[in-house]
Amino acid sequence: MGWIVFDVDGVLIDVTESYDIAVKLTLEYFLDLVVDERYIEELRIKSALGDDYNLTEALLCGYRTKDIREFVHEFPSGGTVGWLRDNHVSPVSGDDIKKIFDTYYLGEFYGESSFEYDGLWKREKRIIDLELLHRAEELFKIGIITGRSGMEMELAERVIGREFADKVTSDEYLKPDPRALEALVGEDDGVYIGDSSTDEVLVERYNRIGKGRFEFLMVRRDVDDVNHAVRSIIGTRTP
Repeated sequence: MGWIVFDVDGVLIDVTESYDIAVKLTLEYFLDLVVDERYIEELRIKSALGDDYNLTEALLCGYRTKDIREFVHEFPSGGTVGWLRDNHVSPVSGDDIKKIFDTYYLGEFYGESSFEYDGLWKREKRIIDLELLHRAEELFKIGIITGRSGMEMELAERVIGREFADKVTSDEYLKPDPRALEALVGEDDGVYIGDSSTDEVLVERYNRIGKGRFEFLMVRRDVDDVNHAVRSIIGTRTP
């Protein structure tokens, strides 16, 4: 096994006070009602929508078309944005969703909205233990695949306190496109640590088309958190 590949949000950093809140505020902006955050978390984990713009679009459809609890319950596990758009019509354009969402999340880094907001990214906190990550780098290649754009990944690196040389952002491929993993690792093997069905579907698709083979660990399901996962992986190999 040559690689450890990480998702970012919910794995390396805690985004419950940033992305989840940006989804909630964007929904409330368009819907004019109070949104229950548990449905955001449930659909994020269950679906393979790729990014939070698509997640917001899905929830807008859910609130506008039927009972949101029923919508999330019936949403297929691993369901993609393709499934969403084949079955629902969004009441808001993708450009308008992005404009309002980025205003809340990016704050001063985004200047295309009619109102100002102190960026929610500033609330994010590092989860990964940097000393543990350094130990892992002595044994494995380290990579990142994220639904963040390049700009958002730069902000994540500020929060984490280090830069990553090997990474794939949504500017290149949107998860769960398996080419994201193929572009990062080539034909090598490894383990991918994620926190959602999007990540799991990505690995499953890669294992079907790629020449390498990856295992998948989901935080809060297979391991307690990313540090637990890395300690377990390091324990299988000595320098």
